[in-house]
Amino acid sequence: MKHKGLVLLIVLTIGLSGRAQTDAPAPKDDFRPSPLNQPGRQYPQVNSEGRVLARISAPEARSVFLDIGAVKYPMTKDEEGVWTGMSAPQDEGFHYYQLIIDGAAVPDPGTLYFYGASRWGSGVETPAHDQDFYALKDVPHGQVRQHIYFSKITNSFRRCFVYTPPDYETNTSARYPVLYLQHGGGEDETGWSNQGRVNLIMDNLLAEGRAVPFLIVMENGTWTAPGQPRPRREEGRPWPPAGWADTFEKVLLQEVIPMIDRQYRTRAEQPYRAMAGLSMGGMQTNVIAMRNLDVFSHIGIFSGGTVGDPATAHGGVMANAEEFNKKVKLIFESCGSKENPDAIRNHVEQLKAADINAVCYISPNTAHEWQTWRRSFYQFAQLVFQTDSKSPAASAAPAASAASSEPAAPASRRPGGFGQPVTLEADDKPVFDEPPAGFNQKRDGIPRGRMEMIEYDSKTVGTRRKMLVYTPPNYSPDRKYPVLYLLHGIGGDETEWQRFASPDVLMDNLLADGRAVPMILVMPNGRAQPNDRAEGNVFSHAPAFERFEQDLLNDVIPAIESRYSVLTSREHRALAGLSMGGGQTLNFGLKHLDKFAWLGAFSAAPNTKQPAELVPDPDKTRAQLKLLYLACGSQDGLLPISRRLHYYLKEHNIPHIWHVDSHGHDPTEWQNNLYWFLQHVFRSPADFPKPKS
Repeated sequence: MKHKGLVLLIVLTIGLSGRAQTDAPAPKDDFRPSPLNQPGRQYPQVNSEGRVLARISAPEARSVFLDIGAVKYPMTKDEEGVWTGMSAPQDEGFHYYQLIIDGAAVPDPGTLYFYGASRWGSGVETPAHDQDFYALKDVPHGQVRQHIYFSKITNSFRRCFVYTPPDYETNTSARYPVLYLQHGGGEDETGWSNQGRVNLIMDNLLAEGRAVPFLIVMENGTWTAPGQPRPRREEGRPWPPAGWADTFEKVLLQEVIPMIDRQYRTRAEQPYRAMAGLSMGGMQTNVIAMRNLDVFSHIGIFSGGTVGDPATAHGGVMANAEEFNKKVKLIFESCGSKENPDAIRNHVEQLKAADINAVCYISPNTAHEWQTWRRSFYQFAQLVFQTDSKSPAASAAPAASAASSEPAAPASRRPGGFGQPVTLEADDKPVFDEPPAGFNQKRDGIPRGRMEMIEYDSKTVGTRRKMLVYTPPNYSPDRKYPVLYLLHGIGGDETEWQRFASPDVLMDNLLADGRAVPMILVMPNGRAQPNDRAEGNVFSHAPAFERFEQDLLNDVIPAIESRYSVLTSREHRALAGLSMGGGQTLNFGLKHLDKFAWLGAFSAAPNTKQPAELVPDPDKTRAQLKLLYLACGSQDGLLPISRRLHYYLKEHNIPHIWHVDSHGHDPTEWQNNLYWFLQHVFRSPADFPKPKS
C-alpha cells in the first residue's frame, strides 16, 4: 500500500516531532502493517526507518495526537474525518503507544492490547535487524500455562504463568531447573510472554542446542508496602522505600516456589533455581535473591541497576568471593546502550576484579525498552544453569518413559543440538571415560596458578583488546613455558572458557597429580572487531572470527611472548577451541603448522572448512602434527562436521583422536574434553592417558 502523498502532506503540515521542517527528506515509503495489529487491520503501519503511521476515524474530534516514545505527534484530519499521524523513527522492537482524542488517552482499536504503563493499551513492533531470535519458527514449542492460586499472605487470588519446555509432556522422567522471571513497573505477569516473547526465545534456543531446558515462572510482582497502599514517589525521599519488596518476597518464597516445586517436575535444589527481572523486577531480584543465597544460584538484572559494592553490599555477602561463588554461579547485569552502559560495565569489572562470577551485556542502540530485555534474556538464557559441573542439561535430556505413548528412540539416533538429528556411526564412540569425580573442584592444600586479565594493542583491529591468562603455580621468569591458546564460541568472549570450564582449576589439579606439563593458558577474544562484545546478533560477527587469524598471529602471540617467559617454537605452541573456536582452531592451526604442533577442536562449528582444504597435503600434515584431538557429543547436531574430518584423516593415515561422548553442545562437553586434552598436550605419547579398553 502506497502512502507517498499522505506522508508528504503530514511532513509539510505538522513536520517531524511537531515542528515544521519543509526541507527535511521524505520518510521512506515502505510502510507495512505492524505484526501486532488486530486481524485484518491495516493500521498502524511501520516503515524500515521505524516510523509509526497511525490512522483512526473520529469525524467529531477536534484534535488527535499519536502518543509514543514520550512524544505527542499531531495527527491531521481528511475530508472523511479520518485522522492520520506519523512519529519520528523509533528504536527497534516493541513500543507501547496510545491515541489522545480531545484530551482523552485511549487505545488504538487497530492493535492488540498489552499491559504496560499501568494500563491495557496499544503496542506496535518496529523492524529489528536481529528479530530472528524471537521469531515464530517451525520448531518444537513449549507451553505457557496460566496458574491461578489463592495467597494467604495477600488474602487474594493471584496468578502466575509457567513456561514448560517442548518435551515436558513427553519426557515424564525428567526434572527441570526453574527461572523466576519478573516484569517491570506498571507491567504484570503477562509481560514476558506477550511483549517479551520469552517462550519463543526459549523454543528457538532449545532447537539450536544453545540453552538447557528449564521452566520459567512469571509472577505478578506489583508491590505495596506491608499493610499500606503503594506510596507515591516524593522528591528528597529514598526510592523505593524501605520494605518495598517484603510482601512479594514472602509470596515468592513461602507460596510460589513451594507450589511450583509441588505441582511441576522441578529440580528443587538451590543450584537449579534462578531469579531475574527487568527494571523493577531486576531491583526485586537484587533484593530478594541476594538475601536468599540458599534459594537462588543464578541472578539476572536487566536495566535494574547492580548488586552493589562487592565488599559491602547486602551485608557483605560477596566479601568472601570463594564462599560466595560456591552458592552463586552467575551474576548477569545488562542494560541498553542508551541507558547507563558505562555504569554496568564498570560494575561488572569491579565484580570480576573481586573474583565474583559476573557477566555484562549491553544491548546496542536501545534504551529502557523491551528490545533491551529480549536481548538480555536471550544472552542470560544461554548461561543460566550451564556453569554447574553436574550438568543439569543431562538431567533434563529426553529419556524413555513407561508413561510415554511414543517409543524410545534407538541409541544410535538421538536429538541433536541446533535442530539437527544425530545418527551415530561405528567410529562415533568414546575414547576416554568420564572424568573422575572432583576433577573440576578446587582442592585444598595444593599450589595454585594465577589468572589475570591483560591488555594488548591490536594492529589488526586498531584497538586495545583484552585476554585472560593463566600462569602455573610457582611461575618464574627463570623458566620458559609452553603456551596453549584457548578460543571461545560465537556467543562468548575472553571470559567464556573460565566461566564454562574453570581451566585454572583443571590445571592446578592435574599439575598437583603430575598428569600435565606446566604451561601458560591464553584465552583471547576471537571476535576481531572494534566492538568485540557478544552483543546483538552474534551470528553476524562471523567475519570478525575469520579476521582473528591475523590478530592471533600478528598481535596476540607476540604480546604473550614479549610479556611472559615462554618457549617460542612450534613444538611448544598449542591451539584449541570450542564450537566457533573449534572451527577457528582447525582453520588456523592446520593452515599454520609452522606455528602450532598441537590442536584440539571440541564441537567444531559450521565455520570449519572442508577436509581437503584443511589438509591439502596429507604427507606434510602427518609429518608436522604432534596431536590432533577431535571431540563432539553424541547429542550435538554439529557432530557430522568433526566426523567428516575424522574420516578424511583416517583415509589418509593421519594419526588423531576422535572422541565421541554422551553429551551435547554444552559446557560439560567442553570442560571434560579440556581435561583430557591438557593431559596430552606437550607430552610424549608414552605419557598420554590410557584410552578405554
